[in-house]
Formats: sequence, structure tokens, C-alpha cells
Amino acid sequence: MQKNCQTCNKEFEIRKDDLIFYDQVKTAPPEDCPDCRAMRRLAFRNERTFYKRPCDLCKKDMISLYTTNSPYTVYCHECWWSDKWDPKNFAQDYDPNKTFFEQYGELQKKVPRLSLMMINSVRSEYTNGAADNKDCYLIFAADGNQDCLYGRLVQRSKNCVDCAFIYDSELCYECIDTHESFKCMYSEQCTASSDLLFCYNMRNSNNCIFCVNGRNISNAILNVKYSREEFEKKKKELLSSYENIEKAKKEFTELKNKTIVKYSAQVKCHNITGDHLYNCYDGIRAFDSSSAKNSSYIADAEDSIDCMDLNNCYYKPELCYNMMGVLQSSKCKNGAFVFYCNEVEYSENCHNVTSAIGCNAIRKGQYMIFNKEYSKEDFYKIKEQIDAQMKKDGTYGQFFPPELAPFGFNETLGNDYYPLTKKEAEEKGFKWQDQTTGTYGKETIKENEIPETITEVTEDILNEILVCKDCKKNFRITQSELDFYKRMNIPLPHKDFECRHRDRMKKRNPRKLWPRFCMCKLKTHQHGTEKCENEFETSYSPDRPEIVYCEKCYQQEVS
Repeated sequence: MQKNCQTCNKEFEIRKDDLIFYDQVKTAPPEDCPDCRAMRRLAFRNERTFYKRPCDLCKKDMISLYTTNSPYTVYCHECWWSDKWDPKNFAQDYDPNKTFFEQYGELQKKVPRLSLMMINSVRSEYTNGAADNKDCYLIFAADGNQDCLYGRLVQRSKNCVDCAFIYDSELCYECIDTHESFKCMYSEQCTASSDLLFCYNMRNSNNCIFCVNGRNISNAILNVKYSREEFEKKKKELLSSYENIEKAKKEFTELKNKTIVKYSAQVKCHNITGDHLYNCYDGIRAFDSSSAKNSSYIADAEDSIDCMDLNNCYYKPELCYNMMGVLQSSKCKNGAFVFYCNEVEYSENCHNVTSAIGCNAIRKGQYMIFNKEYSKEDFYKIKEQIDAQMKKDGTYGQFFPPELAPFGFNETLGNDYYPLTKKEAEEKGFKWQDQTTGTYGKETIKENEIPETITEVTEDILNEILVCKDCKKNFRITQSELDFYKRMNIPLPHKDFECRHRDRMKKRNPRKLWPRFCMCKLKTHQHGTEKCENEFETSYSPDRPEIVYCEKCYQQEVS
């Protein structure tokens, strides 16, 4: 079944399996293509844009995702979770003379919103979408970490700085997609390795520089064995100055562009398309997910079962559809940040709720509509009216419209994966935040005056204001950050956190797929003298320089 997206007008396919799922969860087929659906969900997720403002209840200053000119009431973490207020006091009756989303928008602006989503953390106030962290700063979508700074999707790690998608690792710097590794720097897609510098896709290796696709190797430079003394000499040379590191980054990029890559980073997967997947099967367009079963159009998900169109969903969501942020919930549809709930629709930031529609900030309840409780019979009677009305106006089964997103599109994760200009965002109905964060022109050290080596840096740097070489925003060095740079013998950064984050994200493939053929022509492979004819969907676009192999050819070359 082919349809034209109502937002971008591109044609997209609705598979037979999709239709079966929509019938199973009792919803209508989507009117938007997968990318536009993801864009609308991610517009509800502001991870990294922080503001200082007072709590609207206790009046104390706090760090918040919402600006002071936001139309919402915002409470600090302590006040929002306290008994000083009751979200049910904001209940409103359903009015059949108004559209559902018009009424939800009225409720949305009345109910207090949580300043940050962070629980069970110690001395980690500047974190969001985070839990069980200790002494961490500016890490997001991160759990179970200690002494980690500046990162996204940092999990169960210690003393890691400027990393993304890093798991169970320690003392790593500027690493991406790294697992169970120690003391690695400027490396990508490495697992169970230590002391790697500018390495790509390494396994069970140590003391390597400029190595790619290595397995069980040590003391190597460009995949060639050297003595430990020669390795240490080369490492010292590369890390000797900021200028040398910048040259090494360019050399590493050129090295990656010439290397063989597997069409998709998948481990223990079957019958699924996407990238960065572990133990997943039966689905399409899945990214950065693990243990997903029969789930499609998902990203940043764990243990999902029979789900579609999810972002940032964990702890076994089941039969969920079109959700942004879910923890251990089932049969939930078209909502954002719904935790431990069942059969909840069109709701935000609800916890331990069963059978609800259009609710906001409810912490426990059942049979609720617009924060008002009903008997079971009355609930389903009104639900039928709402469904009929939404079918009539063409919004039934669709996610919240863009104008209900509580943030400017440029503040959200949507702009990371689907970047838009202000004009493009507003044409699609999204908001835009013009109030910029940070300061400009207050630097006490110019960019060309930042010391080239860490040995030149004294504690006085903590009192200085630096300037980003790219966006010209001011930033500072913290004590824990300086201690890390000295410990790892690396120079100070010349960019602020946001620009460093964007540089890391650019190194990852987009969440898009292209049909391609294997590029292998080696006569020693199973296809013999003929070019390999295996076809696949890959996140490497056809104009990329890498040599893309199917799994069989890749495994024959990289064992």
C-alpha cells in the first residue's frame, strides 16, 4: 500500500505487516512517512538545552528545559514529585464542541511540567533523561555512571568524557559506539579493547594507533605490529599538542574512508533492517536498539515486543505505537514520557496509569480523560465520542500535532537527526526558540591563546572564559574536566560542548537506509570470479567513499 506523506509529500509504503499491527492495536494507518513521524515525536524531546529560571512553586532558582518566557508552569524536581499539589485538580470535562487537540492544548498549559527528568542521582544536577548517576555533568539519556562529563547515551561507565553511545567503559575520551573498553581515545565502534588511539571497529585489542577492523591485536600502528616502545613513542607524538591531534583527526578520517565496512552494525540479529542493533529480529528501520522482537520504525529502544514507531523506550514496552519515551508500558499509543502504564493514549509524563486519554502529569490513576476520573462505563462511552470526533476531523491515530510540542524544534533531538532551518520548521508547524543560551564576547582568552599542551595549563584556567572556535560561544573548564585532561595528557578543547557534540553526531551514519549491492570483487570469496551480488539496505549512502560489504564478504575479510 503506497501513500503520500501529508507533511513532506513523499511517497511511502505501508506494508501488509504494518496493517496487521494497526488492526491489532486498534489505530488508523499513518498519514506521515516514517521520517516525518519520527520528527514529530522527537520534537517533544529536549535533552540538552538548559535554562536558568525559578521554580513556579517554591520560587528557588533551578535548571530547566523551559525558558522563562515559556507558556507553561514549571516545577523543580522536588516540588513536582511532592504532595504540595495534585494534577487531578486541573481536571476538565470533555467538550464535544471543541477538537480533542484544542482541549488537550488547554490542559497542557495549565498542568505544571517537570523541570528536568532525572532520578536517583548524586551531585549530577546538570543531567537529563538520566538516572542513578554520581558526580556527572552534562550527560544525557544516561544511567548508572560515575564521574562522566559531556555525553549522550552514556551507560554504566566511569570517568568518560565527550563520548556518545558508550557502554560499560572507563577512562575513554571522544569515543563513539564503544563497549566494555578502557582508556580509549578518538575511537569508534570498538569493543572489549584498551589503550586505543584513533582506531575503528576493533575487538579484543590493545595498544593500537590508526588501526581498523582489528581482532585480537596489540602494539600495532596501521594494523602493523610494532614494539611497545615504538607504540608509546607514536602515542606521545600524537598527543604532544592540539595541532598534532587535529592533524591526526584528518588522517583518521581519510583512513576510515578507505576501509571496508559491514553494511550494518548488527550482532545476533535476524530478518531486520537498520543499524547499531543487538539481538533483534523481525522488523525494519530499527536503529540503536537491542533485544527488539517484531518491532519496526524504532530508535534508542531496548526489549521492545510487538511495537512500532518508538523513540527512547526501555524495559520491555509491548504493543506500543507512536510513543516518545516509554518505560515498561503496554498498549500505549501516541504519547510522550509514559512510564509503567497500560492503555494510555495522547498523554504526557504519566506514571502508573491504566486506561487514560489526554492526561498530563498523572502519577496514579485509572479511567481518566483530561485528568478527570470516571467510572469504567462512562470512560468508554466518552472514549467512543472522542474516537468518532477524531475520525471525523482526520486526526484519529496520529501523534500530537507539531504546535503542541512544548519546545522549539531547534531545542530538541528532532533537530539532531532531521535538521531544519527556522523557515522550514515553521512551515511544518513546529515552534522555534529564538532565545539563545550562553554568552558571547565575554572571553578572557582568545581562541589562538589557548595552550597547545596540557602541561602549559595551570589551575588559573578555571577562572578564565574561553571561546568556541566554531560558534564563538563562551565556555569554561571545570575542575573535574581539567583533572581528566591532565590524567589523560590531552590538551584543552577549543570548542564548546554543543559543537563537540555535533561533531560526534556527524561521524555517525544518518538514520536512513539505501538499497545497495555488496562492493566485494575478491575472487577468493564464495562468489568466485564474479562480483558479489548480495543486496541489502544500509545506512551508507551510495555517494559515501567507504567500501561496503555484505555480512558474508565482510566476515571473510575481517575474522
